[in-house]
Amino acid sequence: MDQNSSDAASEHRPVLAPSRLRALLIVLCAGLALVVAGNSALAIALPAIALDLGADQSELTWIIDAYALTFAALLLTAGIAADRVGRRTILVTGLLIFGLACVASAFSPDPTWFIALRALSGVGAAAVFPVTLSALVDAYPEERRTFAIGVWSGVSSAGAVAGTIVAGALLEAFWWGSVQLLFGFVALVIIVPVMVLVAQSRNRSLSLDPFGAVWSVVALAGLVFGVIEGPQRGWFDAITVISLAVGVVGLAAFIMHQLRSTAPSLDVRLFRNRGLAAGSLIVTVQFFASLGFFVLTPQYLQIVLEYTPLASALALLIIPVGVGTGIGLASALAGRYGPRIPGALGLLLMGVGFAVFATGLAGGLDASLWVMGAGVTVFGVGFGMGITPGTELIIEGLPAERRSVASAVNDITREVGGVLGIAVLSSILVSYYRSDITPALSGLPDQVRGIADSGAGAAIGIAGSLGPDGENLATAAREAFARGLSASMCVGAVVLVVAAIITAIIAPRKTVDTTSVAGSTGGAGPHDQEVRPVLVADCPERTPTHERPAP
Repeated sequence: MDQNSSDAASEHRPVLAPSRLRALLIVLCAGLALVVAGNSALAIALPAIALDLGADQSELTWIIDAYALTFAALLLTAGIAADRVGRRTILVTGLLIFGLACVASAFSPDPTWFIALRALSGVGAAAVFPVTLSALVDAYPEERRTFAIGVWSGVSSAGAVAGTIVAGALLEAFWWGSVQLLFGFVALVIIVPVMVLVAQSRNRSLSLDPFGAVWSVVALAGLVFGVIEGPQRGWFDAITVISLAVGVVGLAAFIMHQLRSTAPSLDVRLFRNRGLAAGSLIVTVQFFASLGFFVLTPQYLQIVLEYTPLASALALLIIPVGVGTGIGLASALAGRYGPRIPGALGLLLMGVGFAVFATGLAGGLDASLWVMGAGVTVFGVGFGMGITPGTELIIEGLPAERRSVASAVNDITREVGGVLGIAVLSSILVSYYRSDITPALSGLPDQVRGIADSGAGAAIGIAGSLGPDGENLATAAREAFARGLSASMCVGAVVLVVAAIITAIIAPRKTVDTTSVAGSTGGAGPHDQEVRPVLVADCPERTPTHERPAP
């Protein structure tokens, strides 16, 4: 047996014992939760960080976004490396980088050091994320694979809420660095079980595609940087425009390179497959809405309702309950109707949840908490219903030997969608806030007006020094923030409903067993391609080139 055959044969391993599968699931989901909560947990601690390190608003933004930038930009490259070099090697390397960077960042002397270490944490997270899914998909037998993906999806969505709760609890007793220390130490500790439980699963015949990797990093870094800076600098600022232009050029170059390459790292032709396209749409729009929600809503709870960090985190606990319910419903519906129904219905319910939440917010300081709670619950159910079908469609849309790349595609859609959601929904909130706060600023000194115009938190902070006028300013700022958040939720609802309609049109009706289709691919017609995620005929490289030993 040659090297390629030996490496490829590692894809088909004997079925693991149930206890070993459970241990693998726990360890990989722990790694997943760490990198998912890497941003949400720190968002709760930003006020304390600003006070301790003297960070301004721009630096606080980059403390969050530096992680997202390197994470998104390197996901595809990390997925390619995992399939070529070995999944265990890349996962251990990622955990080591993530853990050490988190521990070091807890002792940052100034914002610049903290931002740099956060970017390094994102590099480690990019190596961890795609392997957590691809290793699970390979380890679990086909009849239990949906269960594994469902658990992975639940952890990936609930991890953000869990991170805020953990951070809120730590901040009640310790300084902000305790959050980073905890995440770093846990990452370093789980390296040992990872080395025992995770298979190497590498294929040396796969190309690392260095030119494709470079273009993918240029494209994602340019686009993500531009989207992050757009709301801060302005969408027509020179730096924003140049960054977005570099991203677009990099994306075009990446696509052209993949089309011309004899061994593409990501064959972009596969996106003509309706299942892969629908899955990418579902995941992108879900995280467009959800990450925007998770960044903006805790600010509303703390600024407008004056919740503590822990209380604001606990108030969001209703979301994981809804997500769990949605995942269960999706499993039942997908088994009977395929991914189209739960995928489209999940997006629709998320849109309804956003609309209900926006209605509850419309009263400003007289907002209805019951209506808002109902909206958040419906949103959570919709998220849970759509996340598993979306992930499965993406995983099934790429060949089996490219599972880490498929996982990276899934993660890229999440990260790019999330960054877009934060940027777009935040921009809408800021626009409405500034419009609504303007009447309350008349007669105030220019310096005070500039501070109040920058955000509700700053306005409330300076209001305490203005005497009787300060109380009116603080009330106006809270009202303006609530109305701005309501407007951004309405826009999010429209995006979700439109995406639900598109998903209902393009998603496959029902997944067909590829083993039953493989023998008839020669006669596959247009209808066949509509009802399954991908056929062997669509991806010739998926057909084994040699017989693999039976387990």
